[in-house]
Amino acid sequence: MLNNKDILKSQEIKTKFKSKWVGVDYIDSHLDILNFKKISKLFDKVKSRGVSFSVLLKILLTLPVIGVKTVHELVKDKKEELNNHCKDSLYRLLSNHRIDWRVLLICFVKQYLLRDSDFSTPKNSTKCLIFDDTDILKKGRKIEGTSKVYDHVNGSYILGFKLLVMGYWNGSVFIPVDFSFHRESKKKRNNKKYGLTQKERKKQKNTHRLKEFKTSKRFNELNMKKTDSLISMFKRIKKRNIKVDYILIDSWFTSSSLIKKIKEITSKTHLIGMYKYNSKLVVNGKIISIKSLGLRKEKYKRCRKYDYYYQEHKTEIDGIKVKVFLCKRGVNGKAHTLLSTDTNLSFVKTIEVYNIRWTIEVFFKEAKQLFRLGKCQSTNFDVQIAQTTITMIQYLLTSIRHRMESYETIGGLFKEVKQEYEEFKLNERILSIILQILSVLELFVDSIDLVGITSKIISNCEEFSFLRQNKEGLKLAY
Repeated sequence: MLNNKDILKSQEIKTKFKSKWVGVDYIDSHLDILNFKKISKLFDKVKSRGVSFSVLLKILLTLPVIGVKTVHELVKDKKEELNNHCKDSLYRLLSNHRIDWRVLLICFVKQYLLRDSDFSTPKNSTKCLIFDDTDILKKGRKIEGTSKVYDHVNGSYILGFKLLVMGYWNGSVFIPVDFSFHRESKKKRNNKKYGLTQKERKKQKNTHRLKEFKTSKRFNELNMKKTDSLISMFKRIKKRNIKVDYILIDSWFTSSSLIKKIKEITSKTHLIGMYKYNSKLVVNGKIISIKSLGLRKEKYKRCRKYDYYYQEHKTEIDGIKVKVFLCKRGVNGKAHTLLSTDTNLSFVKTIEVYNIRWTIEVFFKEAKQLFRLGKCQSTNFDVQIAQTTITMIQYLLTSIRHRMESYETIGGLFKEVKQEYEEFKLNERILSIILQILSVLELFVDSIDLVGITSKIISNCEEFSFLRQNKEGLKLAY
């Protein structure tokens, strides 16, 4: 079906088309790259009847490309071809307790990494895991598991979740690998738990979950410490034998206890993170604060490449050897502390590796703006998990094309993909206009070979080149 069959609305025809029929099936082609058939076989058993898991998942992955925000909007739009599938099937898939969405996401990631050698060799071969959290605002007070979380940007409390994300940098692109939702204000204060009154907590949806299902475990993660969830994610990555050179975190996560836990898992992966300026270190056998260390008369070196002044110290934190850099912009700039468990790194290399952490900030911005990360307003927490997983798979699929075509940003690529779909729909509209014109001509002109004339026009006129491979469809129309 066409979005608009009104042939009077033909001003869009003035747009210059590409020389070939645009490829709007990029979701299917990129799923094939990631061996989607093999992945879907692991989950097809969760839907023994009706529309298969793979078909429904493809529909959900395609929504942002066709400009549809929600399942409800898809079903409501009777002009879309994809809405032939019942909305109940899509909703049941999103809330299915038997689907392990975490395994689904890691399967896509693993398939992508297995094909890493098929792409061009990255300029930077450093492999990093990046951890950070972001605020997920929710408007509905009945949404399961929500709490008041502190928004550091606005300095106020909002209703929603904290979303902890683990991303993988393979040298070229950022790949979302795992995530967990968290709530805050667990202690009761002024008869409020999670920042909500007892009446507000009772109004929240309460879904019954069997302990053996993964959905129950995901819901219990709400009350886990984010540092404990970080360690759990890292353990799962190690079991998958994914190479990790460095873990990158900000000052909120960096602590001696976290460093110890990572070292207990593996000694091959190092940690680089910002460290709180009021923390203490062991220097020459003496405990000293970082602030006092910075006030010493020792001169700051200058890094001309990044315009930094810095001091370099090899020291210990709870018996763990680390290298600490006190760095600042300008002679009188505010000092920051950068810590690395790799004591062989130079200041320049440490800065270059730590700058990779910025890719997760870009991911948060692009995923929220383009793929509606956190926009799901379902009261069921399981649907929140499912929709977030789908968003991350969408980002992963887009990053493949980003890797192949070397776009500067995912955002620029997403706009082109969406434009290709719109041009595809416009081409359909033009074809419909031509068919209607020819039908009218047939009424006025006897014994005219419409199919033959149409074929010659399409074959010899460059402006209609995008219709050449659709001549068969034109014949069938007659």
